[in-house]
Amino acid sequence: MRKYENMKKQTVLVVDDSSTIRTIIARELESAGYEVIAAENGMEALAMIEWMTDLPEIITLDIDMPVMGGFEVCERLRAGRTSSIPRKQQAAEVPIIFVSANDNLENRERGYQLEVIDFISKPFSPGDITQAIDRVLNPKEQYTGMRALVVDDSASVRRIIQNNLIRSGVEVVEAADGREALDIVERQNGCFDIVIIDNLMPTMNGDELCRHLKKIPTMTQVPKFFISSLNDKESILAFFRAGASDYLKKPFIAEELHVRIETHLRVRKYVKELEVLNKKLEEQASHDGLTGLYNRRYFQEATERIFSQAERYNQELSCIMLDLDYFKKVNDTHGHAFGDLVLKGFAKLIENRCRKSDIVARYGGEEFILFLPNTGADGAVYLAESIREKAEKECYSDGKTKLHVTCSIGVSSMLLGKVEKPEDLMTQADEALYRAKERGRNRVEISGREETIRFVKMGKSLKVKE
Repeated sequence: MRKYENMKKQTVLVVDDSSTIRTIIARELESAGYEVIAAENGMEALAMIEWMTDLPEIITLDIDMPVMGGFEVCERLRAGRTSSIPRKQQAAEVPIIFVSANDNLENRERGYQLEVIDFISKPFSPGDITQAIDRVLNPKEQYTGMRALVVDDSASVRRIIQNNLIRSGVEVVEAADGREALDIVERQNGCFDIVIIDNLMPTMNGDELCRHLKKIPTMTQVPKFFISSLNDKESILAFFRAGASDYLKKPFIAEELHVRIETHLRVRKYVKELEVLNKKLEEQASHDGLTGLYNRRYFQEATERIFSQAERYNQELSCIMLDLDYFKKVNDTHGHAFGDLVLKGFAKLIENRCRKSDIVARYGGEEFILFLPNTGADGAVYLAESIREKAEKECYSDGKTKLHVTCSIGVSSMLLGKVEKPEDLMTQADEALYRAKERGRNRVEISGREETIRFVKMGKSLKVKE
C-alpha cells in the first residue's frame, strides 16, 4: 500500500463503457493508493478533462465505446500539441494505457502511432492495471544522472521513447538522423549511457552511425539499441554486425521497450558504479587520506620512474623535504583536530605552488616531500623559499584558535652531489632538512652548499655565509 500522508494522491482517469470494468479497476487502484475518476465513454472523458482543476496523471482507455471510442479520444488529445491553449498542450502529454478486448496487431500499430504507452488485454488479471500504472508513475528503479541519445526521423517515435525514459529519471537528447546524432556525440564528447537508433533515416542510416560510434573511444562500451521496421534475418544480423547491443521491431509495445532498455541501463549503471569504486580504491591506495596528497608508497614508486627518465635524457632533477616546526607542541596544546587542520592547510599551501608535473607527497607525520622534474638547484631553492615565506605568514584558524606555524626545508639536486639512485636525493634533502632544524628552524638549507638561504627575490637565491 502506497502512503500518501501530507501529499496529494495521483489521479487516474478510467474510461470504459462497462460499469463492471470501471468498478474493478477503481477498486484495485484505490486500494493501491490512487485516486480514481471514471467516465463511461470518450466524449464524457474529454468533457471531464476540460473542467477538471488538475489533469489526471494517467488515463486508462477502452478502444470500443459508444458515442466516442478510444482512438478518437487519443487523436483529439494529441492534437492539443498544436493548440495555443496551454491547458490543451498539457492534456496532450498525459500518458495513456489501452485496456481492451480488441488486442490485435492493427490496434497496437495504431495505438503506437498515437503514443499509447501500454496495451492491457481484457480479461486482465488482478494487479495488471496497478502494475502497469506503477511502472509509469512510480518506477522502482531510477537512473537519475544517466543520459540517452534517441535517433529517429519520426518525432512521434522520439517522443514515445523520451516519455518512456524520462519516467526513470534519464535525461534524453534527440536527433532526427545519424549525421545530427554523430555531431551531438562529437560536441558532447560521447557523454551518453545508451543510444537508441532507428535504421532507415535520411542523411545517415543507423547502421552507418553505429559503425562511426564504435570508433569513438568514449562510445565503444555504450549500448546501441536498434529499433526498426525491418524484421528479416539478414537485416537483424546486419544490425548486430554494425555494433548493435539489442534490437526491437517497430511497432513496439512501449512497456517492452521500457523493460529492454532498463536492462541495458542497469548494466551500464553497475559498470559506472564499479568504475567509480575502482577509481576511489586507486585514489585511496595512492593518496594520503588526510591531506589528499600522494602517500609515501606512491611517491617511492613514482620517483623510480622520474629518476630513470632524468638519467636517460640528462635532465635536471631536485628534491625538497619539508617539516613543520614544533608540530608536536601544536597537537599537545591545541589538540589533534587543530593539528589536522594545520596539516591540511600546509599541504594545500605546498600544492598551490607546485606544477602538475611535480610529485608532492606527505612522507609521514608532519613531514612532506617534493620531487621536481626538469628543475635545477636554483629553481628548487626558489620554490622552497617561497613556500617557507608563505608558511611563515599563514594563519591557521578553527574559529576559536589562531596560530602561525613555520617550516624547515632541505633541498637537494642531482648536479650538486653524487647521486646514483632516487634514495640518494632524498637522503641529501633529509640531511639538509636536519641542518635547518639544528640551525634554528624556519629556514632553507641546501645539500652540497655551506650557505643558508635567507630569502629569494627575482628568481635568484641570496646567500649568507654562516
